[in-house]
Amino acid sequence: MKDYRELYIRGILDIAEEHGLDFTREKLEPMTEDELIALRDRLRMKYENIHFKRYC
Repeated sequence: MKDYRELYIRGILDIAEEHGLDFTREKLEPMTEDELIALRDRLRMKYENIHFKRYC
């Protein structure tokens, strides 16, 4: 199975940069793939919800 860790890390860093969050590659590297997926999903839910409310 292909390792998607880099994609998850880049996705988290993109969200963090867009919203001024304090995430760095050094903080994310030690995390497991499952932890990265969970963090990315939580950030997506939180910030997509903000955008949804803003435009409705």
